[in-house]
Amino acid sequence: MRLLAIDATVEVPPTLIAETLDRDGVVLIRQGSLTKLTELLDPWVAPADHPHQVTTGLTIITPRSSWAGRPNEVGFTQSPLAPHTDRSLDERPPSLVAGLMLSPARAGGVTILADGARVLSDMLRSDGIAAVTRLRLRLADGRPGPPVVAERHGLTQVRYRDDQVAGPNVAGEAEGLVSDLRRLIAAVSRSVDLAAGDGYLAHNHRFLHGRTGFVGDRRFARLLGNIRTGHPYSFLNQGFRDAEE
Repeated sequence: MRLLAIDATVEVPPTLIAETLDRDGVVLIRQGSLTKLTELLDPWVAPADHPHQVTTGLTIITPRSSWAGRPNEVGFTQSPLAPHTDRSLDERPPSLVAGLMLSPARAGGVTILADGARVLSDMLRSDGIAAVTRLRLRLADGRPGPPVVAERHGLTQVRYRDDQVAGPNVAGEAEGLVSDLRRLIAAVSRSVDLAAGDGYLAHNHRFLHGRTGFVGDRRFARLLGNIRTGHPYSFLNQGFRDAEE
């Protein structure tokens, strides 16, 4: 299994994965397997529960005939998924998300990655911190959700989704801020075409991930987790650094 930096040219040694996530927010995987990926993560990542998991932290995402239109299960269809934070409405979303392509779609199903740190940096320059901190997620029934951007002890968390369950909202004036946010996410989004055995490990508080719609079957493994207590980079469980650089 090969590990690569975001430019897909520089090899990342396994001992430098957390350091690379701190710097870049994502590590790409090539020619891997679910067994190798779990072996790589087990020593330093504690799995995080998800309602759709098959074992703790692991969900196999593939189209299901029994979906029946439930908004929170669009991932189990052939429909596109807009870039998002996994478990965005949880009190404490997991800090790491790993995805591995088990078998690609016949057509489409391209992975989308978007660096929330770049989005935030651009928004701070154009709109200012006062406006950005007013952005919140709002549930489909109108209830307020968590802030899109939160900062504590010098670390920043971005949590985002924009679908039938919840979407970005800002109170009062400056409604154009939501449009700016969507535009900037689209501008920094990059498409990553994954073959079987390819994937990524991303800092879930920083990077958004999604996919295009597809035709045929597509089997994708997702693992959620947090860096184990005592690890030198366990601070990534609280957010990412240097949001304004």
